[in-house]
Amino acid sequence: MVVERTLLAARQGDVQTLKVQLAEKVLNSDVKDLLGASPVHHAARAGKLTCLRFLVEEAGLPGNSLANNGASPAHDAAATGNLACLQWLLTQGGCRTADRDCSGATVLHLASRFSHHEITDWLLKSGEADTGASTDTGALPVHYAAAKGDLPSLRLLLGHSPNVVNSQTKNGATPLYLACQEGHLEVVQYLVKDCVAEPGIRANDGMTPLHAAAQMGHNTVIVWLVGQL
Repeated sequence: MVVERTLLAARQGDVQTLKVQLAEKVLNSDVKDLLGASPVHHAARAGKLTCLRFLVEEAGLPGNSLANNGASPAHDAAATGNLACLQWLLTQGGCRTADRDCSGATVLHLASRFSHHEITDWLLKSGEADTGASTDTGALPVHYAAAKGDLPSLRLLLGHSPNVVNSQTKNGATPLYLACQEGHLEVVQYLVKDCVAEPGIRANDGMTPLHAAAQMGHNTVIVWLVGQL
């Protein structure tokens, strides 16, 4: 019950309750939810920067503790779009841009996966984010953005690192392949026309981006791609 109250206070930014718990010596690094997330994780997810700083600076909780899935509070801040919390965690809280969760994902992967353009932009401008970092499945941030149909993120990522445009996952999928598979015509057009993505690259099963679009029945993508041949 105490754990639940602590985590709720962290999510709500209720510093007063947390101060009482600290005085009662029930707020410590052992407080975690069933998935191993600490109060710092919960505050980061909720975007409660003042609370986050209290937990780390005054209560002494580690800012870089890991949940069961290997995610740090910075991963959670990136996934939920809380830029101020992410900035503090990376500059003051002990987290690093290169830190990976159990799937191999960095904060840039998560910002790209969940379409948080402001975070992607800040990470790229910081000079520390690696656009070529791959997850356990070989996915780069650009693969997540393409599969999501997130053109703004793609523009940021490929504007920064145009050389990753034809990168392949472990199963051979390129960003163009994934965009075709999901039927994102505008992204397909951007990749081919503006970024010179190669439509002839085959995945490990021999399928091209055109095959992927056809398999999923994305007719507008099929018609446009055929017109480029």
